[in-house]
Amino acid sequence: MPADLPEPPVDKSSSDHPPLRPVVGFHGRQSKGYYDPPHVHDRAQFSYRLEGVAAVRAGGEAIILPPGRGVWIPAGLRHEVSCRGPAAYNVLYVTNAAAPQPDGLRVIDITPFLHALVEEFLTLDPGYDEAGREGDIVRLMLGEITRAPPSTEAGPRLPADARLQRVCASLRRDPADSRDIDAWADQAGMSRRTFTRNFREETGMSFVAWRQQLRMTQAAALLSAGQSATQVAQGLGFSSLSAFTTLFRRSFGLSPRRYAERLEPSIIGRAGQG
Repeated sequence: MPADLPEPPVDKSSSDHPPLRPVVGFHGRQSKGYYDPPHVHDRAQFSYRLEGVAAVRAGGEAIILPPGRGVWIPAGLRHEVSCRGPAAYNVLYVTNAAAPQPDGLRVIDITPFLHALVEEFLTLDPGYDEAGREGDIVRLMLGEITRAPPSTEAGPRLPADARLQRVCASLRRDPADSRDIDAWADQAGMSRRTFTRNFREETGMSFVAWRQQLRMTQAAALLSAGQSATQVAQGLGFSSLSAFTTLFRRSFGLSPRRYAERLEPSIIGRAGQG
């Protein structure tokens, strides 16, 4: 780590949640969102959103986590998290001995079964019986997390409905497409009311919010590839650089310029090494 950067703080989760067992966790809720500045954990962290959308940055990567998608962060990896609106989430802290850790950020989709296991685990006493049924739940839960394939889709969750999938595929090919909801509903062969209702039910968010998250995912990738904020704003169909900057700051907690600066290897890349 460069000499001019302070040592990132070690998260105090072990103090807040006594490590009586190899796996500890809690359910969190924030009414107005939050920003968790750069830090590291002494255990691996697995978390996912039940409500709200989080932006996570670590090791030169940036991801947006909508409800239904979780991230596995190895111990010692410097990272920061922002969630600008209300949020509810589940968090686990796992020792190295309890489960194999990923090399870097690992994103997986949360299945109903995995969610049920986590919810059940969070009802257990911190000193749960590792040799009995409670230990079986923990081992099964960790197995579901570590064996789950990485999420194949960057950005917000895709719907299962084939008609809505066609709409999402069109937008992923051209995020700058600014057609209104009525036009997209017509492409899907649905009424506006059915389109908006089904889209929210299948993705957990409105169509407008989904399109914004898709654009922000693309923006993060383009900035990381060296494009300027002006180029990204124009390429993604924003009416102005200020409109792009406002949405980016709301999503990631900092401006596109500051985001690009923090992706420099001298700052984040080296911080994740060693």
